Amino acid sequence: MIRTKSVGACRLCTREGRVLYTSVQDRNLFIPGSWSIRLCQDCAIAWLDPQPIPEDVALTYPGEYYTHSREAESVSLGRNSLMRSLRGAVLNSRYGYVPLRPSIPFGDALGRLLSWFPVAHRRATLGWLRAIPPFHPNGRLLEIGCGDGNYLLPMRELGWEVHAIEPDPIAAGKAARTAGAKIWPGSVETAQVPEGTFHAVVAMHSIEHVYDPALFLSRAASFLSPGGFLYILTPNFDSLTRKSFHQDWLALDVPRHLNLLTPRSLRSLCESNGLLRVQSVKTLSRRARRDREHVFAVRQTGDFNGDFKAKPSQSVAINLFGLLERAGNPFLHWGEEIELIAYRR
Repeated sequence: MIRTKSVGACRLCTREGRVLYTSVQDRNLFIPGSWSIRLCQDCAIAWLDPQPIPEDVALTYPGEYYTHSREAESVSLGRNSLMRSLRGAVLNSRYGYVPLRPSIPFGDALGRLLSWFPVAHRRATLGWLRAIPPFHPNGRLLEIGCGDGNYLLPMRELGWEVHAIEPDPIAAGKAARTAGAKIWPGSVETAQVPEGTFHAVVAMHSIEHVYDPALFLSRAASFLSPGGFLYILTPNFDSLTRKSFHQDWLALDVPRHLNLLTPRSLRSLCESNGLLRVQSVKTLSRRARRDREHVFAVRQTGDFNGDFKAKPSQSVAINLFGLLERAGNPFLHWGEEIELIAYRR
């Protein structure tokens, strides 16, 4: 049995949180137990209650977690000189990667033009879009929670010296092997990482796994050198999927997700940290179709990853939901993920 502790009050303001959902079951990895989700409306943050004690957190990740279960695939900046030139044009014009600037006529103008087309922008950034840090000569990058190293490998190809914090020794071994990364074992709170030495710190779907998101951001900021780039990606508790389907939202992910943020709470946490200057907070709707499919799967099979084949009517519903989410997201900020970019003062 996993030992737990009750968490009735908001960590940020210490007020009692309102119970929003009760009797939530783990229908992803099927850890036994019944869980509640509390919400602090003042701070716009939700959290798991009760929460596993630190000594038992590892028991909530049986086998291999989905971000740790594969070897990172090799990447290339282009199969031929034309592809390398086009990718380099976008990366140079959008992110300042001067060493990749192609020696072709009107290369800078071409890069700026291509970067406005979503498909070209995504392909040029190897799918990572704004998670690509601005270029820095001899740049050192730290990822918090690297999993299998799927992000670190392309960053190494872009010239970064890659490092990571990863508590799972199996995943850490994969990342070290495939991406050539220096790995610090442990959590963001405990890892013995030198402060002020990184030009970029990236944390994708990590902050929701920690007890104290304010401490997480404080530690992340401390790792950065002045002017350093911070990128955070995390589920959006204000998402249309969560508001529509409640306990059938995959990103509740009890009992592994301990805190769930909103755009307002993530911005507030960063702005309250004197080391950080927030550049942007956006919500992304790129996962709308996948998350709607998970809703159908869990309702039909009891398993978010159950064998589900959409009927024609369900395919229509999935597509319409995705269109609605994408159309409303720029105004209502209800996409599935929050993306924050900040810089160290």
